[in-house]
Amino acid sequence: MTTSAFSRCDVHASGSLLSLQRYRMIVVVLVALLSDSAYATDASTQTPAEIAASQWVSTGWPLLETYCLDCHSSDYAEAEVDLSDFNTLEGVQRHSDLAVRVISMIRFAAMPPEDAAIPEIAERRELADRLDALVYHATCDLRPRPGRTTARRLNRAEYNNAIRDLFGTDLRPADQFPSDEVGGGFDNNADVLSLSTMLMDKYLTAAEQVTSQIIVDPDTLPRIEKTFSGDTLYVLGESRTGTFGQRYVEADGLAWFDVDVPVRGQYTIEVRGSSRVKSRGAVLATMHTADGILQGIFQLEHREGRSGEDFASTRMTLDAGTHRLFFRASTTPASQLDELKEHEDWQVDQSVLTSITEIDDAQIEKTRLPKGSVLEVDRDIDEERFPVRFLSVVVKGPHASTREDLPPGQKKLLGRIPERRRDRYVDVADAARKCLRPIMRRAFRGEVTDEDITPYVNVVKQMTDRGDTYYEAIRVAISAILVSPRFLFRIEVPEDEHQRKLAAAGDAIPLSSNQLASRLSFFLWSSLPDDQLLDVAKRGELQDPDKRMGHVRRMLNDKKSDSLGSQFARQWFGLGNLQSRDLSEFTEIGVGTTNSSAEITPAMLSSETEQLFLYLLRENRPISELLTSDMTFISRPLAQWYGVDFPSDADDSGVVPVNMGDRGRKGILGHAGVLLVTSYPTRNSPVQRGKWILENVLGTPPPEAPPGVPGLEETQTASADATLREQLELHRADPGCASCHRVMDSLGFGLEDYDHFGRLRSKDDPARGDATGELPGGRSFEGARELAALLAETEERALAETAVRRMLTFAIGRELRPSDRCFVEAILDKTQDEHFRVRDLLEQVILSPPFLNHQAEVPSS
Repeated sequence: MTTSAFSRCDVHASGSLLSLQRYRMIVVVLVALLSDSAYATDASTQTPAEIAASQWVSTGWPLLETYCLDCHSSDYAEAEVDLSDFNTLEGVQRHSDLAVRVISMIRFAAMPPEDAAIPEIAERRELADRLDALVYHATCDLRPRPGRTTARRLNRAEYNNAIRDLFGTDLRPADQFPSDEVGGGFDNNADVLSLSTMLMDKYLTAAEQVTSQIIVDPDTLPRIEKTFSGDTLYVLGESRTGTFGQRYVEADGLAWFDVDVPVRGQYTIEVRGSSRVKSRGAVLATMHTADGILQGIFQLEHREGRSGEDFASTRMTLDAGTHRLFFRASTTPASQLDELKEHEDWQVDQSVLTSITEIDDAQIEKTRLPKGSVLEVDRDIDEERFPVRFLSVVVKGPHASTREDLPPGQKKLLGRIPERRRDRYVDVADAARKCLRPIMRRAFRGEVTDEDITPYVNVVKQMTDRGDTYYEAIRVAISAILVSPRFLFRIEVPEDEHQRKLAAAGDAIPLSSNQLASRLSFFLWSSLPDDQLLDVAKRGELQDPDKRMGHVRRMLNDKKSDSLGSQFARQWFGLGNLQSRDLSEFTEIGVGTTNSSAEITPAMLSSETEQLFLYLLRENRPISELLTSDMTFISRPLAQWYGVDFPSDADDSGVVPVNMGDRGRKGILGHAGVLLVTSYPTRNSPVQRGKWILENVLGTPPPEAPPGVPGLEETQTASADATLREQLELHRADPGCASCHRVMDSLGFGLEDYDHFGRLRSKDDPARGDATGELPGGRSFEGARELAALLAETEERALAETAVRRMLTFAIGRELRPSDRCFVEAILDKTQDEHFRVRDLLEQVILSPPFLNHQAEVPSS
């Protein structure tokens, strides 16, 4: 239940607020002092619930009878609302949801309507506080009944993030899914995340598309296996050609060729040749790049006559493109190789053969045969003069594990590739099990057994047995994981029969370590737990509050916690609606830099508010700085729009912190995204802006307009040139409109400093409306800065309560019930002395019973 400060602000004439608990204590003491001694004696032995019930009967219920029951009784239930059962604690308990709405209507002054008997301010406060106290005790002093367990489907953002974290690539397949429904202000609400047949088809398609992009069969990609026979080699210096195309090269002569490489990777260079002088035995030949760098050393054995050539090979990494390779026919004995490796001229990847670097284009051209000519075969070759011959050089590759056109995470993902013998794979099951276990552990958010893995391994084995490649089979197995309910749904149920029986009896059952790890990760990251979180869950560390909070802080320091901005803060402040706004007018009226592509986008506008929230969270600043912070986070186009300097050395595509100083903007009420989303396309809307403040800052959404109340455009204007404020004043003359619009419009007019694009208006701008306003309790202000400061000072607890309620709703994936009220109050009480610092609020949400349990247990008084 949201505690509106509009009623509490009258406790002190200065307008400052007392905490609800402190106010209750004062009321109890005053009642005891002013009542007769017998009542005082009885009160001293009464429980807080009994005191609240007595006060409700003596003062609250008579007020409700006077002002409400004429229209809302069993005899005549206007709008189907019957309050006649509210005369007892038990009646309020049975209708706690209705009671919360009634309190909101009373405090907001939406009821009674203007044409009915209206309570005085003190009476309104008395009625609301008495009913509020009764609801508090009706819901928080009694154990709540067990609620149904709802399986939570991953929403679109969670699905995208899970795919990103599972496979290390930002594919975003869920962008093609239907939009998620929203419940309680967020799209991760379990009650609205249904699964249609169309969405299931989308999941199947997405799984196939994802696996086809994360795993590619290297045999389907470009590769080369090019053979350069001896008679096709180019030779610098004298050479001879043998009967079978062997190329005889003189000592220290160079053979070369150009090879086109399709993709960067590691290639094998195979040399077939031999030493021709028996007395020298095996000799060394070397391979060099076009800049002379030594890349390989080959040992060529001595071969007699036409006997088979020796075979030697090496590997080297080549970039995509054309490469020139040189082969030097050395006569250095191979027996000296170990000794030579210590010499500076024989260091692979380092030593340079200067004779190659001195070769010019003219020398290269001389080695090429004229077109149409062929080499003559020599029958009598002086092998002392030409001591080395090359039969062929083969370049093949790239090797599958090194090629750079494979998906970046494939090597890590597959772990092990089974050996292929002819057309059959061997040890497929072992390789598949090694590959699938870590994927399933992350995807299913917990440890997996051999029994869990075996069905997926069997799929791989059956497919390879029938002739499919291992890569095709493993893609199908991973696709099956991605459409498993254990991946698509977060199902948090007690893990054994005994716990289920306790839960059915209404007991609170703590989440298991893995369930807690999952709840933490989806709250803070909108994604899966990482391996580190699963490891600590396996060790049971998350059940220790101190260790748990240590891991929470690690998670908040991770970049993935930016999702608290893009998912939580964006939805809290309703900035997702910016996506539907046409921002082309920003460009038409001159926003942007000389770079025509630097246009303001919905992401830029929402990012400002998201980044401010993340800054306050990570720096653990008071929640009131949402309203008063001079710091904001903007892009270059938005800086130009605001008229502030953007750091010259900052990346144009980035968002940087900027101190707005005296630029007329403070906190979120000065953010262009907030101002735009609360305006019409052509003009400001004080009503929408005031409603936004009530809902998102004060946590007191106004009730829906009564049926038949005309919109502003249908209201008769005072004159043809009436201002917007004058039109709204006439609109409020309707009793059905006045009660809500008094406060709502006043708040909205405080933002008349800005136009509907969020531009700051000067005070002499004729389009600028009257930006003055007054809140209950005589709290007046002029302009957005004064409004922000006033709300931060007098509505700090209301803002903190709104933040806690939104955090808790987002964290546990359901709308809060009246029974959650006590947990919210407990969090506020623990953080009030430090002015409700944002990270403190978040950590207390994580420590609260609704977050930690299947069935939240109410703490004792």
